[in-house]
Amino acid sequence: MSHLPPPPKSLLMLTGLLSGLVLLSAAATLVASVAIPARPVWPLIGFEVLIVFAGVYGVLAARGAFAEGPGLAHACISGTVFAASVLGFLGATGQIGEHNLQSWLLARVMLSVSIGLIGAWIVLRRTPGAALMALRGVTYTAAAIGFAGILMLFDGNLRPTGSGTRLIAHATLSAMALGSLPLCILFALLSLAPKGDDTIPKWMRFPSILAMPAIAAGLLIVTKGAMGTPLAGASEGARIGLLVALAIVLTGSICAGVHLLVSAFASCATGPDAGPSSGPDAAIGTNNSTGSVALTPTPGATSS
Repeated sequence: MSHLPPPPKSLLMLTGLLSGLVLLSAAATLVASVAIPARPVWPLIGFEVLIVFAGVYGVLAARGAFAEGPGLAHACISGTVFAASVLGFLGATGQIGEHNLQSWLLARVMLSVSIGLIGAWIVLRRTPGAALMALRGVTYTAAAIGFAGILMLFDGNLRPTGSGTRLIAHATLSAMALGSLPLCILFALLSLAPKGDDTIPKWMRFPSILAMPAIAAGLLIVTKGAMGTPLAGASEGARIGLLVALAIVLTGSICAGVHLLVSAFASCATGPDAGPSSGPDAAIGTNNSTGSVALTPTPGATSS
């Protein structure tokens, strides 16, 4: 018998609603793929069939199926909808007949991300503090991906340019990069609060968290948002130095972010025989008086 708490009915209802929208969009796309172009768009049709199966699984999950692993079920549904939508879009070369599919792809991505977030919340709500730890992990990871993506794909230009899918990708990376900066500053300030876990001293936590937003902000100010554009004189030396420093702190950010995400979800895992241990399951404890399972985030991870 599983010790997992049942997901809230409101979340399951939302999953059912979103899965129903996925099914409706898949049915409409299948009809359009056959009726509109001169020849059926077979790559898109094949991936839409997979999305139909994902939508059916979403409806089943909303009705209480997969109770032993609702988070994993949501992750599988979300990942299938996302991957099949992107691959179908590419297989159809971005259009059905004269109709562009960029808005369709954006809507599908939003549906898949929403289903994934529901699954994540179903899992993280089991343990106090796990959601905040996961948010920190997402923030650090998003900062690294955002800045690295802008530097590698868009010549370091923060302002989104281009059109269509390229504009959406550029805007998304810029939002990830800029949106992470105030959150990192907030987490740095929170690190000064008294904690039961002081494995990492405050004087080390605060500057290590503040380093990334400080260096990134300095680079954006010096380059006026064009991080890949060479400057003249001493400004170029400052730009190169800040780029090197940013690369170093982003490497630490991606490592810390992944670590925090893994620790957050691991702290929410439990099973029929869960009990205190000294290994990876140390985050799970059992109340001897009641036999209930007590879940707490991994201690060392909270100071990352």
